[in-house]
Amino acid sequence: MKETGIIRKIDELGRIVLPKEIRRSLGIKDGEDLEIFVDNQGIYLQKHSRLLVFHDLVARLCELAHTEMNLNIFVTDRERVVASSIDAILNHELNDKFAKLLDERTTYESMVMESFFEDVELNGYFFVAPILVSSDVIGFVVLVSDQPFLSYMKNFVQFFIKIIGNKIDIL
Repeated sequence: MKETGIIRKIDELGRIVLPKEIRRSLGIKDGEDLEIFVDNQGIYLQKHSRLLVFHDLVARLCELAHTEMNLNIFVTDRERVVASSIDAILNHELNDKFAKLLDERTTYESMVMESFFEDVELNGYFFVAPILVSSDVIGFVVLVSDQPFLSYMKNFVQFFIKIIGNKIDIL
C-alpha cells in the first residue's frame, strides 16, 4: 500500500472527500460506485464493477459462443476485458478507442480489418456494442471476426447484452 500523506476529517454525516489527484490517478469518475472493504487494520475502497458480480455467467456465455457458434467474443467493464473467448486479451486494459465509444454510447462496426489493441496481435472486424444499465454504459460486448459480420452475429451480441442487462437490473 502506498502512503499519500493526505489527511482528511470526517464530517458530521460520516463523509470524507477523496482528493481530485487520487481520483484522477485511479480513474474514478463522478458518480462511479466504490466498494468498501474492512479488516482489523483499516478501511479500503475499490472501484466496483457490476459485471464482475456476474463474471462466471459472462465467462460461460463467451465460452459457449465460441464453442457452439465459433464466435470470438469478449466482454469489458469500463476499464478492462473481464471475460473473453480470446485468452490473450483477458484482463487487458481498454484504450482510447474504447474511451471514445464510452463517451459516444453507440454501437461500432468495423468496415475494414483493424486492431483495437496496440500490444496484442488481434486484427479483424470488430462489432462493439455498449451494455446499458439504467442508461449508464457499464461496459461492452465485442465480437471479433476475420470476415464482415452477418446479421445473426450482431443479433447474438444484442441478445447477449439483454441477458447481462436483465441480470444486473435484478440485482
